[in-house]
Amino acid sequence: AECYTLAILELAAMAIAIASPASVSLLGMKVIASATGDNDSEDSYGFPHSPYPVQRALMKEVYRTLEHGGVAILESPTGTGKTLSLLCPTLAWLKRRERDVLADALIAEDGESTAAEDWAAEHRRRLASSMADSHLRRRKKRWEFRRQRLQRSSALTERGTVHREKHRRVDHTWVPAPAGDAEFSLEQPLTLPQLEDPSEADERLAAEEEAFVTKLQVIFCSRTHSQLAQVLHEIQRIPKDSVPEHLSVVTLGARSNLCVNDSVRARAHSGAMHLNDLCKKATEKSKEVGGCILKKQAHNLADAALTQLMDIEAMVKRARAPVGGGCPYYGSRQAAREADVLLVPYASLVNNDTRRKLGIRTKGNVLIFDEAHNLLEAISDANSVSFTSVQARVAVDDLDIYAARYEARLSPGNAMRLRQVRQFCTLLHRHLAGLEKSSAQTVGAFLVSISADHFDLPVLSRFLEETELPRKVRGYVAAVRVSIGSASSSASSSSVYGIAELLGSLNGSTGSDRILCQAKGPDCDAPMVRYLSLDAEVRFRELFSSARAILFAGGTLEPRSEFAPLYSGLSAKTDAVNQVHHFSGRHVVPSAHIFARYVTHGPGGQALDFRKDQRGTSAMVAELKAILSSAALSAPGGAIFFFPSFDFLATVAPPSGSKIGGRCVFVETRGAENGGEGIFRSFAAAVRRDGGAVLLAVNGAKLSEGIDFKDDLCRLVVVVGLPYPNASELGLLEKMRFLDRCRAEGAPGLSGKEFYTARCMKGVNQCIGRSIRHAGDWAAILLLDHRYANAAINNSVSLWLREEATAANFSETEGAMRAFYKGRAAAVAAAAASVAAAVAA
Repeated sequence: AECYTLAILELAAMAIAIASPASVSLLGMKVIASATGDNDSEDSYGFPHSPYPVQRALMKEVYRTLEHGGVAILESPTGTGKTLSLLCPTLAWLKRRERDVLADALIAEDGESTAAEDWAAEHRRRLASSMADSHLRRRKKRWEFRRQRLQRSSALTERGTVHREKHRRVDHTWVPAPAGDAEFSLEQPLTLPQLEDPSEADERLAAEEEAFVTKLQVIFCSRTHSQLAQVLHEIQRIPKDSVPEHLSVVTLGARSNLCVNDSVRARAHSGAMHLNDLCKKATEKSKEVGGCILKKQAHNLADAALTQLMDIEAMVKRARAPVGGGCPYYGSRQAAREADVLLVPYASLVNNDTRRKLGIRTKGNVLIFDEAHNLLEAISDANSVSFTSVQARVAVDDLDIYAARYEARLSPGNAMRLRQVRQFCTLLHRHLAGLEKSSAQTVGAFLVSISADHFDLPVLSRFLEETELPRKVRGYVAAVRVSIGSASSSASSSSVYGIAELLGSLNGSTGSDRILCQAKGPDCDAPMVRYLSLDAEVRFRELFSSARAILFAGGTLEPRSEFAPLYSGLSAKTDAVNQVHHFSGRHVVPSAHIFARYVTHGPGGQALDFRKDQRGTSAMVAELKAILSSAALSAPGGAIFFFPSFDFLATVAPPSGSKIGGRCVFVETRGAENGGEGIFRSFAAAVRRDGGAVLLAVNGAKLSEGIDFKDDLCRLVVVVGLPYPNASELGLLEKMRFLDRCRAEGAPGLSGKEFYTARCMKGVNQCIGRSIRHAGDWAAILLLDHRYANAAINNSVSLWLREEATAANFSETEGAMRAFYKGRAAAVAAAAASVAAAVAA
């Protein structure tokens, strides 16, 4: 009935267009709005409960961006249900509009001309609509096939044996690996299966796969897999009638997250790259001793991932099942192209090479970046490479060992390229070994300085990739060391891979990129070279330009102008302002739940100044210790103090195991295991056991981001000072100079000074966001430093806190904070009494 109504409305629009062409676009928009509910102010998009006004406003903005395309920068404080507010309108839009978007894409592929006759345009439109319906039927049929195959693969026959699927297999004869060490030769071709001639079944499979070429997908990105697992949990809360039928959500991850072959993992003693090598080798030789057959059963995991909602842990558990198991890494890759939603860590999407290997397609799709405040740093880090003098020395040794065995056997071309790689490593090691002073150079100047400007970088980079030289060098050298009883170091395992990464980066560099040559010093254990990608917009352009819509979401995304370089490359034919949407939401908690102060003076009347050259004075340390003792005694539940550095924390923190006011003190340590989860669990247990505890952590470390300190775990947050980064750090200086050059040339974005301040205030806002995690939560938040009273500083504080905060000395703050806690205790008691009365009634 709905389709019939839409058809009648479309015909009416066509009739009106004949009389008044200008009116058709307006009517068309009304038709779409009526069908999708976009004009319905009460549309909750399947939100599982009655949304707050800020949630409704955010969902409406998300839907509008998806409908019209472009970029949205969306701020919603932590605790306001941001993730669910992103997912509900996105999945509702996908359910309502997938067919129309698919038809539009098919018309675009057909190359429709705007000058075409009305009848021709209408014919193309009807044909595209018919093709879209056909694609959707094929996709549904494919989903049903996977569901049934999954049931059969997990079922037992009446005899109790595993049911075997009767499907055609790739017909090939296994050829064992050649004797000796020939498998490490650059001249050794890969052994590939001989494919059958195309059959009718193959043609049907090809037709089914064609239906997914233009599939509309939502690619949801966050920093960690634990955060992506929470996203999946939120999706499961949305009513099924508000999301696409047979919704499929696939999580993509690295082998280090997904490999379930314990034998292979046990041998991967040198990190992720070693695991990748061993996995490839084991799957290529699946029928030999030490081989892995799980890749051949990866379709079981692909079927499960597409027909069931599973996070990383569930996929790994399913993969280990004795019946219906398989490889989750290859299974998730097989499933990726058919999924409605892909859950992807930042690093897998922002790096072009990783994205290509995982088969992630961004053209025409929707990209959502949660926790986007760190996105530009993630792009820069994913495209930067570091290489130490130790690695360079080991690379020279490993290549010499390999060349002694194989160089005489290689073709003249391969032998020459191998010598050039060895020479490049030797020149690089010689340069780093003699490095006495740190410096920053352009790529060209660096190559000249190490006498390597005559190398053909594209040819060398391609040689390393096509011959798989790093994998073969590692394999051969490891075998040699085992034979002589020598252990392989982690530097050896990554040496030639590091050279391959460095050459690849140098080959793809831009004029804005820099090479940092860092001499040995307090912050650098060994001389090193670092390729630094400064222009994130260039790295992101391919991703950005092909997507339908991109949503940047976070608790605080100020300054918004930081994102401007990402969308400044919009076509001159479009209005960039109308392509970029901004949204900033208020907190869902009432003002009575928030106590906020900029504390300018300590209990002794001393102005609080925690700049690096002042914070270590006896006066500042005494004031801070007095605040620590008083605040810890005042706060019910957990009290969390964030310090600007580990070094400063060490000057203030009491001995491990001590107490303040009878409350246990827990101190974050540098390089804490499991991201500080052990410290967090101990702290949480003490809060629940004793009614309160004190946690001393560091701004920018593990406990300042991504940890959920809700309810009694955090009734007080204290941010000590302003955590400005080290102003003498070479990479930071180059970034600031680059931004100043861009500003001078009229490019949008931050200046160097603004970027420096933004780095600091992002850390402050992340610490603030550890508190007040839901609508019923409450906490006190103190920012200690007289500089917070300056508008230039506090204008970068999260809006919801800025509206509540005032400047005061600690004596005034202490009394007001005690009154706040007393009021909250009375409110909680009254609420409990009301509930008890209701239950009794």
